[in-house]
Amino acid sequence: MVAGSLVERRFRPDGAAAYYLSIPTKRNSWHRYIRKDELEYFRVRAEAWREFVHAMAQWVLVNKAIEKELRSLGRERCEKITIKRGRGK
Repeated sequence: MVAGSLVERRFRPDGAAAYYLSIPTKRNSWHRYIRKDELEYFRVRAEAWREFVHAMAQWVLVNKAIEKELRSLGRERCEKITIKRGRGK
C-alpha cells in the first residue's frame, strides 16, 4: 500500500501518457514519475490505499453514529437529581 494516487498526464494532445504517483504532504503534494515497468506495481498499491482511506472514512461515520446513540441512551436513562440550596427544611 502506498499513500498516494496515480495521476495520468499527457504533455501533448496526441502524446503518450506519463504516470506520476501523487503523494500528499502538509503543504501540497509531491509527484514521483512512474516508469512503465513500475506502473502495475504502483497501481495496485495506490488502489489498496484508496480502499483503506474509504474504509477508514466509513468506520469514522459508523463510530460517530454509535457514540451519538450511546450518549442519547445515557441522557435518557440518567436519573434527574434536584439540588436544594440553602438550609431548607
